[in-house]
Amino acid sequence: MVETTWYPEQEGGPSLSVYAFAEKSNPPQIPGPLLRIPQGTEVRAQIHNALPVAMFIRGLHAHDAASPEPVLIAAGATADFHFTAQSPGTYYYSARSTKMSLREIGLLSIIEDLPMGEGPFGIESQLEGGLIVDPPGAPADDRIFMITIWTAGVITPPFREVVVINGKTWPYTERLSYRIGDSARWRLINASLSDHAMHLHGFYFEVKSVGEQDRDHLYSADQVPHLVTQHLEPGETASIVWMPNRLGRWLLHCHMTAHMSAETAQAAFADSPSPDHNSAHDPSGMGGLVLGITISGPKLTAASTPAPKPRTLQLFVREKPATRFSLARMGYQIQDEGAKETTDPPPIPGAPLVLTRGEPTEITVVNQLKEQTAVHWHGIELESYNDGVPGWSGDSPQVTPPIPPGGSFVARMTPPRAGTFIYHTHWHDVAQLTSGLYGPLIVLEPGQKFDPTVDKIFIISREGPDENVSPLVLNGTAQPPPLLLKLGTKYRLRFINIGTNDSDASVTLLGDNVQPVQWHAVAKDGWTLPTAQSTMRPARQPITVGETYDFELVPDRAGDFTLQVSMRFLKTIISQSVTVR
Repeated sequence: MVETTWYPEQEGGPSLSVYAFAEKSNPPQIPGPLLRIPQGTEVRAQIHNALPVAMFIRGLHAHDAASPEPVLIAAGATADFHFTAQSPGTYYYSARSTKMSLREIGLLSIIEDLPMGEGPFGIESQLEGGLIVDPPGAPADDRIFMITIWTAGVITPPFREVVVINGKTWPYTERLSYRIGDSARWRLINASLSDHAMHLHGFYFEVKSVGEQDRDHLYSADQVPHLVTQHLEPGETASIVWMPNRLGRWLLHCHMTAHMSAETAQAAFADSPSPDHNSAHDPSGMGGLVLGITISGPKLTAASTPAPKPRTLQLFVREKPATRFSLARMGYQIQDEGAKETTDPPPIPGAPLVLTRGEPTEITVVNQLKEQTAVHWHGIELESYNDGVPGWSGDSPQVTPPIPPGGSFVARMTPPRAGTFIYHTHWHDVAQLTSGLYGPLIVLEPGQKFDPTVDKIFIISREGPDENVSPLVLNGTAQPPPLLLKLGTKYRLRFINIGTNDSDASVTLLGDNVQPVQWHAVAKDGWTLPTAQSTMRPARQPITVGETYDFELVPDRAGDFTLQVSMRFLKTIISQSVTVR
């Protein structure tokens, strides 16, 4: 372990002084050297602490049922590690000056104001490395992506944060390339003190396992989740598999706005003297925890039979003027192509955009704002050019442009599955998102009609960009009106979280005994749950940014109930009264 100069962007760009792991006679690595070993391998390792402080080492052990205490290495001292790798899985090793785990540090940081700068916060934030134990005969062709965060200024402003994947921040992160027919196998390791909502554009992935530093849990075949967004707690790991079966360029990114915006990097290096610092000028407006993916292969031939005539819609992006009760906002207005344009102010959130599975659809996005924008169809499997990331989506020479003021863009899609999705701005200005540029995207089976009397949508969001003063809102209001349900009627409850950094939100439907009622889980991220996962369960569901959940509810008794939206660590609760008659 040594102190080194770290370049989160490009070599020679802005730098930070951090501690890092280094193999003997080799330069320091961020993250630390990958340890990949077959199950049953005897491991002998030695770590020398060349730092000025004593460090606790975690993760270098057998990963069996026992979780040993961390090993303390004094400044200038050396320690030997000897174990046999017993349990296959995704693990990591780490060093820090406190004995506590990431989860323990996180709880104390919020509850007791533990000073930042110790443990995994600042100079020690990059002391992690992957440790992968493979079962016999398993291929070792997967990729390991380690998430870390350097943080300063929580106690003494200004606050600064550098968020990285494998030591780099977008647009300097690694660019991944696949061909049609490949299988992408990834291991995600969250070695940071923050939650992350890792969202893959355009594809579902299977989550094969979820674990943490000292243990891993492999899902049985009938319990494997199919997701577009995976929530990672601090210290949590996940192994995922997905099939790159459509051409073009795509993204994996954290959906928390602070972790995907160029503004974060710009603020972190505002005082950098480097002339090469240009994170804020990335054409997509992104920064931080973002990976770019390119899928290539043979061009697909056109179908021999004429395609059916598409359904055509218009989506107007317009301002909502200020009133004496509210500030100026932005919103979406939907109407059929050719209909007389309405002049009504847009609703916030946007009205449900209801499509049909298998029906070709063209949506003309008309930008009536005074600034550029873009629309992403979150969770929908579609062609890359229509995905909605300006300056990135598509493929050379056709790259998705931003939609200028007064301009338009035609997004084409044929939804392959019914479910609950989201349409929202992908212009990386948090003000656009929190001003109201989001709405539910509902895909129905052919022949179905959307009936708002039994199909209830609940959208969690923020009413402004500053979370210190901007309230959490449900369906656009911090005080949602009462909801009346009928006894014995089947309802579909669709929950969507499109907040900013609200990764630890939770929804609960409480009975008059202040205990959750029972509801039936039917879908996650638009994917209909298989029988083994579609179960009756207590009506309490954590929901991170970028996730959707569908439940069925059949009220079996009259009375008064309460739907609550809460944040785990903040004293923030939205309550909506629910009456069953």
